[in-house]
Amino acid sequence: MDNRDKLIRFTKKGIGFPLAGLLVISILTLFINVLPQRQALIWSIIATGSTFPLAFFISKIFDVNPFAKLPPLTDLGAILAFAQFLYWPVLIMVFQLIPNWFPFVFSVLFGSHFIPYGWLYKSTGYYFIGFSMPIVGCIIAFGGSEFSYAYTFAALIPIYAITCGLLLKEIQLQKKE
Repeated sequence: MDNRDKLIRFTKKGIGFPLAGLLVISILTLFINVLPQRQALIWSIIATGSTFPLAFFISKIFDVNPFAKLPPLTDLGAILAFAQFLYWPVLIMVFQLIPNWFPFVFSVLFGSHFIPYGWLYKSTGYYFIGFSMPIVGCIIAFGGSEFSYAYTFAALIPIYAITCGLLLKEIQLQKKE
């Protein structure tokens, strides 16, 4: 068993993070549909920031150590997670300049960040979400900025749900090995 396989076992493929993402994207959908745009986006930024602590809590429920120490993979996982923080300035700029496109930009940036986790965790689920979120965001964007603003987050809910299902299935298959 190599370090990647050990990381996969110890972290259960980081399952807490997509589950937290499912909860957060559902909340973002609610914000977009019930609050005025500026308030919805401010609360969306705040809620998105809560993903990491929420994922940590969910990981504990699944008896997962999201901080397994298996060099150099631990460092790689930290770098991949940190890269996502660099997307915040882009989201803040979009919020200020073209707020209708916030959900689209979110879907492309935050969706694509999952692609390297497909390799790290040997996971179809992460590849699925990594490619599906940007593709769905782009397809919905063809409807224009108002349509994209109204429906992108809602369209991401089933993608997160499918991803969580795929990951849970992968984890079950892993237990049988």
